[in-house]
Amino acid sequence: MSQSIATRRALGIVLLCCLASRALALGFVYEVSKPGAPVSYLVGTLHSEDPRVIALAKQLDPLLAGIDTLAIEIVPDAVTMLAVAAASMLPPGQDLEQVIGAARFAALRDAAHELGLAIDVLARLKPWAVAVTLGMPASDTGRFFDMELYLAALAHGRETLGLETVAEQLAVFEQISPQTQLAMLDSVIKEADRLPQYLEALTLAYLAGDGDRLAVLVREQDADMPADVLEWLDEIMLRQRNVRMLERSLPLLRERSTMIAVGAMHLIGDSGLVAGLRRHGYRVEAWRGNEGLSSP
Repeated sequence: MSQSIATRRALGIVLLCCLASRALALGFVYEVSKPGAPVSYLVGTLHSEDPRVIALAKQLDPLLAGIDTLAIEIVPDAVTMLAVAAASMLPPGQDLEQVIGAARFAALRDAAHELGLAIDVLARLKPWAVAVTLGMPASDTGRFFDMELYLAALAHGRETLGLETVAEQLAVFEQISPQTQLAMLDSVIKEADRLPQYLEALTLAYLAGDGDRLAVLVREQDADMPADVLEWLDEIMLRQRNVRMLERSLPLLRERSTMIAVGAMHLIGDSGLVAGLRRHGYRVEAWRGNEGLSSP
């Protein structure tokens, strides 16, 4: 199930994290600076429309008003969303129940009912997309943290761009073998009854700016995953994408004041963007600009 959480982060899908007034300053919002370069910011996001998370996104509005460019994983415009939706669908003539088997489909139906999801919608998706959908927080508005930043940047007339293309993100999922997709789906179905508690713990770690706790929660949920799923998560979903996003962030940071906003798990660890930027000579320190703000 946590695999699907991580997957979702990648989709922009995919994903994790950031703040609360004090936690924001200490956790996942960083000021990025280097002699000769404009001051920029690095933000860890959580793909959630939880009101506590959205309130924190609004605290970043002063930063968005002062930057030149917002760079996010992928730009969530209508064309992008249509492309993601199309790539998530089974080919015409294929039936999910036939693809995953009658017993697994029956278990999926029960899990979907428990989570309040329409089985008729899930039945049109590829197995990896079903796993992603089941593992996501409930959505009523579609105004996730990432989307709020994007819309705020547009309102301020700021340039917005993606650090990855839709094709690159979708390729991360399309390369998953059928057997691995089924393993991911089995894990999500098995953990469906515990998903609300897991998402709440994940959100609290996020709001506290606790990267260590966040990583522990994800790894605990992944503990029962097959080895090939864990390898895909660590190598393809995180490390390789971290390398790509870092390479594409560097020219932006040299030329203009930029906010880099990606899933919080992409900031954490030796391969994360915080460590990567520091290796390139940037000073990356917790942003202190919100210390006078009240907690949401």
